[in-house]
Amino acid sequence: MRPGLIGAVLGKEMRDLLSNRLLLGAVAFPALIFAAIPTGIVAFIEVNDLDPNQLGQIADYLRMFPDLPPKLAAQGFIVLIFMAYFLLIPAMVPMAIATQSVIGEKQARSLEPQLATPVEVSELIIGKAIASALPAIIATWLVFVLYGLVNGAIADPRLTNLVFSDTWLLAMLTLVPLICLLSVLLGILVSSRVNDARTAQQLGSFIVIPIIAIAIAGFFSGQPTFSLQQVIMGDLVVAVLIGLALVAGNWIFEREQILTRLG
Repeated sequence: MRPGLIGAVLGKEMRDLLSNRLLLGAVAFPALIFAAIPTGIVAFIEVNDLDPNQLGQIADYLRMFPDLPPKLAAQGFIVLIFMAYFLLIPAMVPMAIATQSVIGEKQARSLEPQLATPVEVSELIIGKAIASALPAIIATWLVFVLYGLVNGAIADPRLTNLVFSDTWLLAMLTLVPLICLLSVLLGILVSSRVNDARTAQQLGSFIVIPIIAIAIAGFFSGQPTFSLQQVIMGDLVVAVLIGLALVAGNWIFEREQILTRLG
């Protein structure tokens, strides 16, 4: 593994990405939409009095916030229940960049010169993966900070404290980058086998299914957000999957086959 060659691939990919403003906009837009929905609900609750019957329907959830008044507890529940979307963003958004990184270059015949160089497959994959993951990671972090600050400004600073909990700070610093890298690696590997970006994105999008399933299971079990133990377990599982994806990449990403198909 040669860091210099990985850096060269990373630099080339970042230059290509920064020149595509439409793709950069597609990275930030979903994150903003996911954050705007619960923020709008919090603002609606703030300017309207809640019906006691409505509070009764979610009484079990409000008991999770014994130190908060009912109205603020309802807002806190909304803020936390939507936090799972911050794990969906790095699983979904980077897929477009990753698939374009390989399929776009295959169609433009710009992948062939890279494969003809002495760069190893693992170095090429790592460079492309980091370049594809960075924009989504940064976008997720920025929207996460805005999400906590804006909701705290709308309702109460205690909502900001709920968002910036130790659990979610750890998830942002570890789980989000790991999920992003796994999503990108899968996108690159799938893209090396197909020639259509939509097909690659559809196949790679299966990564979001476990996240959605865990979030739904937590909701019906009365747990509005992930626990610290779940985040650590998620880190370990995703890290193992990344290692497996890198190993599989050396087998799936056959430069000779790609060069033959391009020739």
